[in-house]
Amino acid sequence: MHVYLSVSITIVTIFSALARADGLGVFAICDTVRTLQDNEVLYIQSPGYTNYYKPNTNCRWRLSAPTGYHVYMNCYDVVLPSSTNCLGDRIEVSFNGNALLAGATRYCGMSTFIVQSTANKLTVALKTTKTSAGGRLRCQILATPPACDCGRRRMVKIVNGMPTLVNEFPMMAGLVSLSARNVFCGATIISNRHALTAAHCLTGQKIANTALLVGDHDLSTGVDTPYSVLIPISTFTVHNGYRPQSTANDIAMVRTRDQIIFNAGVGPVCLPWRWSTATFDNMLVEGVGWGTTDFGAPASSVLRKVNMNVVSYETCRQMMNSSEVTKNQICTYADGRDTCQYDSGGPVFYTNPNTGVVYHIGVISYGVACASAYPSVNTRTTSYLAWIKANTPGIKYCEK
Repeated sequence: MHVYLSVSITIVTIFSALARADGLGVFAICDTVRTLQDNEVLYIQSPGYTNYYKPNTNCRWRLSAPTGYHVYMNCYDVVLPSSTNCLGDRIEVSFNGNALLAGATRYCGMSTFIVQSTANKLTVALKTTKTSAGGRLRCQILATPPACDCGRRRMVKIVNGMPTLVNEFPMMAGLVSLSARNVFCGATIISNRHALTAAHCLTGQKIANTALLVGDHDLSTGVDTPYSVLIPISTFTVHNGYRPQSTANDIAMVRTRDQIIFNAGVGPVCLPWRWSTATFDNMLVEGVGWGTTDFGAPASSVLRKVNMNVVSYETCRQMMNSSEVTKNQICTYADGRDTCQYDSGGPVFYTNPNTGVVYHIGVISYGVACASAYPSVNTRTTSYLAWIKANTPGIKYCEK
């Protein structure tokens, strides 16, 4: 098999490996540890390749890829003596990257094979006998990028809102004041470094005093979910058209100092690239947050969600009796149900009923009291997709 890629290529021979025993002294002089970068192709091969290796050759390669990636291995030149159950010369592969090769799968003979790690680590070993007639091995290794994955939620079949399931919305995050030790605004994960929020949430805040809480559900306990992590913030990006005295362009992003690790309880929302011209008028959406359950009431310790309907631009201006509402905003309303204080910056989600994919269509911005006769006004995400992309260079967004 021949693969041609315009990427950096590295050939690693085991003669240059550092000695690393890790409890397996057999590999002491033939051990390689390597982390693959995106777009890198690596080749591993037996000593002296293309010549046959010598008897009692034992080598190990411990390979890893960036978080979310898989390690792909194509062993396209395999010439090993055959043996019953591969008890003689053999290749051992641990798909979960176990350095001691516990539970490893064995390969021998002359059959080529292609495998992929279960996560982002793969351990490979070449083990031969003292009486081996020799053989050779060469494999191509590369990091395969994660599949397009966004908008996951747990499914089952905030004023008057319902508590969410634990980690129902893996993309939900909160802005935390480190000095006050509380969540003061909502946010939504859009990449492994960025979360979307409202510009007014960052007014007067200091980067050094702000962190992003991901993977949490009940703020009053630390045992309801294993995915909760507090990550320091490195950068605020506020829309350059935002003015504190106005409600326009109320959108901002925070960039985390450390990478947001995606797992079952933490992951990005889908941005509405394919819904860029949709108004969402009259569609059922959800507001999510740790905000108060009534105007002036204490904030909820448990993440809550509330169902609302999108109100058209024209109807919203009439109900609000205000010319300040623009087409860059999206209004929501439901009788007796609403987002409320401290929900600001959090998301308005639309879940595609056919696919179950969650889209971020609004940033909670402002309202008149809570669950009043007036709609809530949110920043319309589709109006700011170009701004988001321009301010997150290098990020590849999933388009579903």
